[in-house]
Amino acid sequence: MFRRKLAVLLGIVALCLPSLGHAENYAAFAIGPNIATLDTTDVGKIDLANNLAYGAKFGHYFDDRGFNWFGLEVDMYRSAPDVKQQNILVHSLAFNALVRVTGYQYKVEPYAGLGIGLNMGNLSDGNFRPEASFAPSFNVLAGIKYFVTPKIAPFIEYKYNFAHFSFSRSNITADYRANLFMFGVAFHFGR
Repeated sequence: MFRRKLAVLLGIVALCLPSLGHAENYAAFAIGPNIATLDTTDVGKIDLANNLAYGAKFGHYFDDRGFNWFGLEVDMYRSAPDVKQQNILVHSLAFNALVRVTGYQYKVEPYAGLGIGLNMGNLSDGNFRPEASFAPSFNVLAGIKYFVTPKIAPFIEYKYNFAHFSFSRSNITADYRANLFMFGVAFHFGR
């Protein structure tokens, strides 16, 4: 199922490659609080320590075929939502499809998106070797940008991330749910 969704997303990107030269691209950097839970099969729901997540994303809005309201982005971020006895480190790589309210005469630009990705969870403590688990992830996001210049836009974004981790050596399976409130700056090119 995950491979099929990834193949569809890559197919869409390949079909739209000819328009990359005439479109709006951006790079963004963000930081913000991560409020996460881990719902395990044996212990139950564990509220993880609130921490700061940080990351970057690179995106592309299609501009030449009347689709300047639609875009794709690659989103990467890192967080460390630890619990008392365990150190947990989560890396996330997501591919999101975005829609935005266009109209360059406005300085405010709301947007929303859905995506799929891959999360890597690292689990460690003093009693056993560190262990990693890779899991497909699902993302939902919404945000708003304010263009202080035509190319620079600070933004606020809410992001929800879900993944199901399975740590075989530790015999732990858990649903990871993260609520991220990101604050950052986007740099637009070709706008």
